[in-house]
Amino acid sequence: MESLRSTLFLIGLASGLFLVLLPLPLRAEPQEARCAPRQFPHLALHGDTAEGHWLVYRNTKSGLSFRYPTSIRVEEENLAKFPDNNVIVDLMGDGLKNPDINVMRFICARGQKTPEMAAARARALRETHPEEDSTGRVSDGTVGSLQVDGHEAIVSCGCGRGACQWRVLTLQPLECIIFPMEPGEGSDDSLPPPHDGEFPLLSIINTIHFESATK
Repeated sequence: MESLRSTLFLIGLASGLFLVLLPLPLRAEPQEARCAPRQFPHLALHGDTAEGHWLVYRNTKSGLSFRYPTSIRVEEENLAKFPDNNVIVDLMGDGLKNPDINVMRFICARGQKTPEMAAARARALRETHPEEDSTGRVSDGTVGSLQVDGHEAIVSCGCGRGACQWRVLTLQPLECIIFPMEPGEGSDDSLPPPHDGEFPLLSIINTIHFESATK
């Protein structure tokens, strides 16, 4: 009997130690932390290098133009399936471990936006913030702003179960949403805020210019 008690005691002790040593489940990262700006090296080009060495994309129908490095190519989507949009442009590049990936997309809506319309839109967007639902997804919400071609653009953040992604929305003279697409393996290009990572996405955004559109 004493031997049996000793054996049961040792089994209970071992079981207790096993439970203590089991890794605790990780708590989900709060959405505020997931969408908070990270610290990335300040590498963005402010036009000097881009002016001299980069190619120029220009869409005369919408007036959108920007510069991009020779390591990236531009592809325009067929708008027949997207009648509400003025232009959809994809930037394609070769990642470090993922060749021929879609790096970033521009989607510009039809119609010119006045300063008054842009101001009203900005006020409405500033009232929305990322909110996490019961599934762990974080809806898009405003986290900041930046200057694009001399006008304020809104920066938002949204998260799925995996990673978070930034988006930039220009408000005038065109309303264009700009966002990273398929980052290369190990890339942090989609993490907020917009920055130069594996691809110089912020530097490309810094070269955006809106010209007079043709009818």
